[in-house]
Amino acid sequence: MRDFIAIDFETGNPQRVSACAVGYARVANGEIVESKSHLVRPVGGHAPFQSKIHGIKHEHTEARPDFGELFPEISEIFQAPLVAHSRFDQQVLSALSEHFGLGLHFEYFDTSSLAKEVLPDLKNHKLKTLAKHFGLPKFQHHDAREDAIACANICLKLHEMLGGAEPQETVSDELYEFKGLIRGILADNEVNYKEAYELLYWLQDHHQTTQQFPELSLAVRQVLEDDELDHIEADLLRRMLNSAAKELS
Repeated sequence: MRDFIAIDFETGNPQRVSACAVGYARVANGEIVESKSHLVRPVGGHAPFQSKIHGIKHEHTEARPDFGELFPEISEIFQAPLVAHSRFDQQVLSALSEHFGLGLHFEYFDTSSLAKEVLPDLKNHKLKTLAKHFGLPKFQHHDAREDAIACANICLKLHEMLGGAEPQETVSDELYEFKGLIRGILADNEVNYKEAYELLYWLQDHHQTTQQFPELSLAVRQVLEDDELDHIEADLLRRMLNSAAKELS
């Protein structure tokens, strides 16, 4: 894949529709030719925990457009194949499309999932880990533009490792996809806040799995009720995910 747009969203609160920043890096013929970011007034405002992660607060976005108002300015980027480093950004974009009635249909590739297939022995497949593995420049994590640039470069490196073959969108049944999600979260034997929200959003969209693992679904909702994830809560989710993985094996 040599022509695509890498995207990254930061959210203002636990709602997946609460984008407060969007960054992108446009790739043409294997080169980054443009990169940019926009601050967005988030649906539901800002929560302290999310602001602590990326530093974006009410005073930074109060005069900015919401995503529906911004969309006409950036709509063309969603017409290209989209690349991001997790399913989280796909979930955010889908929620924004539904909330603002944008009717988006987009092609989406997850570099995190691809990296797990191409580099199975790497200690984890987080953005910073992969950037270091490929010798890419240091970047400011949770800055939407810089994360998008890093994602674009990682996608190009993975493309080289595939010998130029085009990656395919992952099409799988629900439980197979859930196993892959768990494997990715537990790759470094830790659960961070973004992974916890990704898990929450995924479970909300997959009722079959929620019914099969009701205790896990309940635990994820409960630990995130205060918009934070402390070490005890993260360890609880880690243990429950390990248990679910054993049940699925």
